[in-house]
Amino acid sequence: MLPLVAYVVLALVFAVFVALFAVQNATQITVTFLAWQWNTSVAVVILGAAAFGAAFGGLLALVREIQLKLKLRGAQGQVRRLETLLEEAEAARMNTQELPPEAAAGKQQ
Repeated sequence: MLPLVAYVVLALVFAVFVALFAVQNATQITVTFLAWQWNTSVAVVILGAAAFGAAFGGLLALVREIQLKLKLRGAQGQVRRLETLLEEAEAARMNTQELPPEAAAGKQQ
């Protein structure tokens, strides 16, 4: 995986290319969506689409981050439970080893 700095640099390079593309295509167009219609420049449409895509991607990344944190929290809880069981098992084993031979033999019968 790339470090965070590499992602930031790649995002900035991509943003610069999107901005350059938008500025070079600044002609007026008519945008129609369902019953709405408005006049705007291609630059606004391009930058709006890029911003919407970035926000949507960020939202998906946030959802994934939350899922992973919840999964990690569950795994940490399971580790704590297993460590407790292991400590109890080791304590029980130590107690059985400390018994005198006649007590251990009496317990087996």
